[in-house]
Amino acid sequence: MALDIHACFLLHHKPYQESSLLIDVLTQNEGKLSLIAKGVRQQKSTQLGLLRPFLPLNISYSGQTGLKLLNHVEAGNSEVILPGINTYCGFYLNELINKFLPVGEPYPDVFLAYFTCLQQLKNKHSIEAHLRSFEVKFMEALGYQLQLEYDYEHRLIDPYQNYRYDFERGPVVDDKSKITGSTLIAMHHDNYTNQRQLSEAKWLMRQVIDFHLQGKVLNSRILISKLIKKSTCKSN
Repeated sequence: MALDIHACFLLHHKPYQESSLLIDVLTQNEGKLSLIAKGVRQQKSTQLGLLRPFLPLNISYSGQTGLKLLNHVEAGNSEVILPGINTYCGFYLNELINKFLPVGEPYPDVFLAYFTCLQQLKNKHSIEAHLRSFEVKFMEALGYQLQLEYDYEHRLIDPYQNYRYDFERGPVVDDKSKITGSTLIAMHHDNYTNQRQLSEAKWLMRQVIDFHLQGKVLNSRILISKLIKKSTCKSN
């Protein structure tokens, strides 16, 4: 009997009983799945070395509902090696997906955006732009699309105006706000031309993500902030 093979990436794992793991994976066609990887922590297991982040995997599993059983795993294409702090950016993507995605609902656009962002993060340049691009696409795929082209009165965004983002209505002109129209336009076109746009886009996306997280904490975000602060102190 032929196995149903699913392309996926590991999002998270934790020990289960004496020799097993509970794993969350993002699959290309089935969305996020939670699985038991039985016996993989035993010394003779050949699967444990494959169950690591950023390595494309092909898996098969059994079970119709709830927690499923991992039957087979093999490496897909070559592993994505992320340099330096980009590794933690990858963990941020994993945590974001794991916090937001329900189990068992297909999100092919999320899988594509994730795979694309991992490929981009192999390079040390334009990290912030790649992360913002993923965040915008991710929220859109979840149904939380940002209105970035028009304000709440359906007027084109003015690059020289300042806006606050109302989660119910969209951009609202506000001279006291820190978000410029040029940043909203850059986010809409996924084309950032200066550091100010990137900084403002980061601030806005943090507000958007925190609003929808409803109090959940992103540990990877805290860790990245500490690493950046530590690196800054060393360079001074």
